[in-house]
Amino acid sequence: MAELGALNSLLRSSSIEDHEEALRIADAATKSSRSGDDITAHHTKVVALLKLDRFDDALRAIAAAGNRLEDLCLLEKAYALYKTGQLSEAEAALDIAAKSRGARHVAAQIAYRAEKFDHAATIYRELLNAADEGLVGEENDLRINLLAADAQLEWAGDGHRVPSNEKQPGREEMEAFETAYNAACGCLARGDFAKAAMLLKRSRDLCEASEDLGDEEKKTELVPIIVQQAYVSTKLGKLEEAAALQNVVVLDE
Repeated sequence: MAELGALNSLLRSSSIEDHEEALRIADAATKSSRSGDDITAHHTKVVALLKLDRFDDALRAIAAAGNRLEDLCLLEKAYALYKTGQLSEAEAALDIAAKSRGARHVAAQIAYRAEKFDHAATIYRELLNAADEGLVGEENDLRINLLAADAQLEWAGDGHRVPSNEKQPGREEMEAFETAYNAACGCLARGDFAKAAMLLKRSRDLCEASEDLGDEEKKTELVPIIVQQAYVSTKLGKLEEAAALQNVVVLDE
């Protein structure tokens, strides 16, 4: 079976960037398998579909392959359901999945999308406290998401659910524009406009200086930052500054 051999070679690769090629090989492998039930090929197909953001197709592939694949792909199924907005079904899938670190990440995303911000924050906090279990670079993403959940709690009037240490931005929050922005949103919700102004400036500076974003990506990321800067300037009585910031947004559009 040439296609199955190619699939095995593909899976031995440490990083697979061509998800279309992975899908092509896995799809061919499922069709050429004698039993029609090569679990590795089916699983690879589902993962490739997820990587290509084809979430409905991934769900159909899981359902078509039977219970054995569904049992293996509970996390993948939960993620696809989450991405297609089927939050209660995603939660149900996760309830019977192993509570791996990946499953907890998906559970936090589901909770956030369902506006269960306290639950989302709790999971992100637990993942941060067990950061040694995670991947390199994961800590920054967790801080971004935790601060976003905290800010939503503040806006909802549930700031008492946010630990006091998370209300005071530390050095870590000043190192990425996303964390600085989310920390600023928490300050805005508490009415601490002076601190919000400082954090928004930091966020904007970091975004503009980023070497990881292209020009168009920077424009997209800067819009909400500048809009919030204009709002803060208005609240601080700096009306000319607020008007200038509003003009920046209008000109960019």
